[in-house]
Amino acid sequence: MEIPLPVYIIGLRGLLNLIALLLIGASLLYNLPLLVREPNPRQLRFFKLTAGFAVVAIGLELLVRTLFMGGVTWLHAVYGLLAASILWFVSGLGPGGWFRKSLEKAPEQVGPYFFWASLVGLLLWWRFIETGIALGPNP
Repeated sequence: MEIPLPVYIIGLRGLLNLIALLLIGASLLYNLPLLVREPNPRQLRFFKLTAGFAVVAIGLELLVRTLFMGGVTWLHAVYGLLAASILWFVSGLGPGGWFRKSLEKAPEQVGPYFFWASLVGLLLWWRFIETGIALGPNP
């Protein structure tokens, strides 16, 4: 029996969401020391990788749900977009980062922002996954 391509794509979407959840959780643990100090370049790269992965995962999620699963509920989309955007904007706060350059008065210490963004991102991403499971697409 042949499995159709949309089933594989839907499975890939779920796998990407799970990997993003694990990456954000690992980022939270990795950024715990940043409550008291500044991030080193390796922590900045990992956080940027996590933020970029979350942006790709939410983009694919919204695309797959729209094309193959009958639509996206607004609550599901809001949780995912909020989590990905928080991670994305905070990833630009590092030294020489695009978001830091755009601020009129950049923060002196950015370490705590990375930790709190990881924590809030993890909680929002968890709700994003829950609402995707619990709430089906709108009819």
